[in-house]
Amino acid sequence: MTRRQWALVAVLVLVNYIIFASLATVVLTHRARVSVPTRTPMPTFTVLVHVTPAQPPTATPSATPTATPTQYLVPTPTPVVPPTPTSVLATPTAASPFVTVRVGLRVRAGPGVDYPQIGSLTPGSTVEVIGRNADSSWWQIAYAGSVDGKGWISANPEYSTAQNTSAVPYVEAPPPPPPPTATKPSLPPAPPTPQWQFEPTGFEGQWNAGLAQIRGKVVDTAGQPVQGVFMQAKCGDTVLASNPSGINLYAPSEPYEPGAFDIILSSPLDRRSMCRWEVRIVQASTYEEAKNPAAPSLSDTAYCDLEWEIASICFTRWRKNW
Repeated sequence: MTRRQWALVAVLVLVNYIIFASLATVVLTHRARVSVPTRTPMPTFTVLVHVTPAQPPTATPSATPTATPTQYLVPTPTPVVPPTPTSVLATPTAASPFVTVRVGLRVRAGPGVDYPQIGSLTPGSTVEVIGRNADSSWWQIAYAGSVDGKGWISANPEYSTAQNTSAVPYVEAPPPPPPPTATKPSLPPAPPTPQWQFEPTGFEGQWNAGLAQIRGKVVDTAGQPVQGVFMQAKCGDTVLASNPSGINLYAPSEPYEPGAFDIILSSPLDRRSMCRWEVRIVQASTYEEAKNPAAPSLSDTAYCDLEWEIASICFTRWRKNW
């Protein structure tokens, strides 16, 4: 069948439906008009109950939480305080006895050059005086650098200036150390004698930034100066000698003080002169004989310790025993 034929069939079906629907409506209406009346039912009462609808709960706005920042404890750095350097020198009060050092000075264990050195003081140092020896030629000072907190320095006014020392008490000196062992010379010594003809009686050091020098003076047992004595100084391979005491070989018209002699080690000052010099009185008649390491000794060997900024000049004192 064609599309047109199908359309015609659909129209016919629709028309038949309309006709039958109309006839059915007429028949039903007629039957309703001739039907026996029925009893009208009594009205039914319905109780109406007013119900109040429940109100939804009112939402209470909650406060928005405020973020609390977390606090962190930041450690405060503790400043590091450097330790206060401990001085070996006690600070004297204005009224206490004290001494001001004028030159580099050694601190010894007792009142004398025979006692061992336990320290040193630089020029300008001020220390408290706590005692003296019998003739007040040595001061006992407060010195923290020693085992017992005490030390001794020379009271010679050339080396230091003392104040308020009139009431300083006498202090008994500690026992002196045993005498040093004699150093044997490289060559046979002079004929043995009961004791040396010359012996040292005291050495002291002094700082001088211009030169290094060993000075000395020789006296007899009566304290009178002795002329014509040679002293030899040796440090390693370096051997030097003095002019004869009281005589200036280089300038006879300008003689030394009677009994005095000296040896210039370096001028201007040379660090190589800072050494432990071996010094001795030798038997000689000329300068060349005196500087010979094999020159016979007339004294035991003593020592001049020269140290930079402590002592560049060594003062020596000798006594002729016969």
